Amino acid sequence: MDTNSEYTISDSGKILENANLIKKYHANLVYDYTEYPTKGNWKETFGEKEYLNCILDWYPKNKTKPVLFYVHTPFCEQLCNFCLCSKEITQNYDRVKDYLYNYLSKELDLLENFLLKNDVKFNYKEIYFGGGSPTYYKEKEFEYLINRLKKFIDFKNLGDFTVEIDPRRVDEDRLLFYHEMGVNRLSFGIQDFDPGVQEEINRPQSPDLVHKLLTDKVRKLFPVINFDLLIGLPRQNINTITQTIKHVVDLKPTQLQTMYVHYKPGTRKYMIKMVRNEPMLDFYDRKAVFQTASKKLIDAGYTRAGFESYALPNDPLASSMKDKQAVYNSLGTQKGEATNFIAVGSSAHGVLNDDYYFQNFYEQPLYRKALDENKFPIYRGLKLSEDDAIRREVIRHIRTFFNIEFDYFDKKYSKNFKKYFEQELNRLKSHESDGLVTINDNNVILSPLGEHFSPQIANIFDVYNDQEFYNKST
Repeated sequence: MDTNSEYTISDSGKILENANLIKKYHANLVYDYTEYPTKGNWKETFGEKEYLNCILDWYPKNKTKPVLFYVHTPFCEQLCNFCLCSKEITQNYDRVKDYLYNYLSKELDLLENFLLKNDVKFNYKEIYFGGGSPTYYKEKEFEYLINRLKKFIDFKNLGDFTVEIDPRRVDEDRLLFYHEMGVNRLSFGIQDFDPGVQEEINRPQSPDLVHKLLTDKVRKLFPVINFDLLIGLPRQNINTITQTIKHVVDLKPTQLQTMYVHYKPGTRKYMIKMVRNEPMLDFYDRKAVFQTASKKLIDAGYTRAGFESYALPNDPLASSMKDKQAVYNSLGTQKGEATNFIAVGSSAHGVLNDDYYFQNFYEQPLYRKALDENKFPIYRGLKLSEDDAIRREVIRHIRTFFNIEFDYFDKKYSKNFKKYFEQELNRLKSHESDGLVTINDNNVILSPLGEHFSPQIANIFDVYNDQEFYNKST
């Protein structure tokens, strides 16, 4: 199914015509499914020993598989009220340097020595610097980190090298410097351009500021430029998002991630600051804002790339959608070249498909304590069962391509899909009667209306989550 060609705004817009449908299928706890099983199901008994053994188990069977190397920088100069990332707010740059020179470097030393000792030579195809704010590093520290990675990563073999950009902390010269260091893809944290919304989330940055960064020289050197937007922020409405998308279209990034904001004041108490003047948008208003943004982007020539992502037609992400190679993960919808991650830095998590997940300690003291003891700072992980791997692939197809082709799964896993998922297909009958999905002999296809509920539909295939799939009283 080519979702881009069949996607019609008029059909999708019906989401706003039926409030009862929204009430029926909106579940309070629905995961993004950037990974499956979700992190809450990973085991803290999976530690350093299990992490090293999983590399030794996986690598001999997957020597040529592309691998992405992820580096986490857990520092920001200013708190954004919407942020769920693992970070530390500090104005003390010595704290940042101490992390880089004395701890992240030590983790890299441990990893490099282990890989050399066991003759493990990952096929590194991508690098991704995330945070926090990797733009916090000054040029000296950034170059140090690059040179450290070059000791065991062949930069000539890389495809994408991405750095997340806080546009308030860089200028054109800094972006040109990044290119000199090998970076070829930029991901800008935009969130919203409306001044009122920016005030609530403590993230003031004008369209003009971003425009001055995206010079002709910068655009020529970075053929892929991504913007991250957030949907559901306080003071957002149809009018404000219309103006934000107008600015976005004028700035013309090649990719967009329009992610729903998650409000979790229980674990991030500072998020309460976002609602000091107005409440968070409810499920209906969030859909209205998302639908408006989607229509404006598609009218401007962008194609939809999964549940919440968009790309210009000539962007690699759009091509990967057509080829059914795109993958949704913690970095957004990606073109799918490297779906295996090796990750370093506090809170960083990795994956070796279809076998293992692993994650470092979130807390700086625990991360540093492990490294002071010359141990890998592994907090938790999971060895996937065959059932986990199959369900993860189903969820990815729902979340990215809005369909499930039975034959694909029959061939890949030697399972009869309809028998294996008989219970789940029966649970989808209600969704089918409400026009959210069509169930055929060969596939399940989400309707344009059903695409709005793709995380909820994916939730049906999650055996770890036993919540009700819809409100039966509605």
